[in-house]
Amino acid sequence: MTEVVALLEEGQRLQNHLAELGTKLRQAADELDNGYPPAPDLAALLVAAAQAFDGLYERAQRVLGGALIERLLPRVLEALEAQRKVLEGAAIRQKALNVLEQVSSLVYRGGEEFLPLSMVQLEALGLMRQQKETTVPGDAMVALANGSHPYNLLLRLVVDKAMSNEEWIKVYQRVGQELGLELAVAAARGQIYLPE
Repeated sequence: MTEVVALLEEGQRLQNHLAELGTKLRQAADELDNGYPPAPDLAALLVAAAQAFDGLYERAQRVLGGALIERLLPRVLEALEAQRKVLEGAAIRQKALNVLEQVSSLVYRGGEEFLPLSMVQLEALGLMRQQKETTVPGDAMVALANGSHPYNLLLRLVVDKAMSNEEWIKVYQRVGQELGLELAVAAARGQIYLPE
């Protein structure tokens, strides 16, 4: 992902440079029409710009898995931006799936089935299945990935013993509101745990 972002930034800089070079070339063309020779460094600037584009193009093709992209800077940037979005979506999906797997792994200490936890785990499995059928992460997956989903808070309540009192109260109340008071109480009392 970082290589794609770096190539996008480099491509933007190159696009700005090419625009400036285009202005210089138009000025040089006007001067040529009037009989003035072009500046000696103009040819070197053209060669350097062409080499910079060739290097960017080759690296972009490699990052995009050898896909054939039109040798046009805006097309290369479009392809890189599309790849960045795909990679970003995959990272979001993976983070979210990790949270869902942890929620699915939670265990109730009472031995018998604890319906509030079972319902949450069933819903988590449904989200996992749903995510396998789509390529774009939905709102729930984004919330899971960035840590703002009620499942993230449930996991914090179960695992994070270093929360301040204020944090603990907020997390406890939100879990109670979003997932049910019975589940929040069981998690707070240590009746739910995450096996190692």
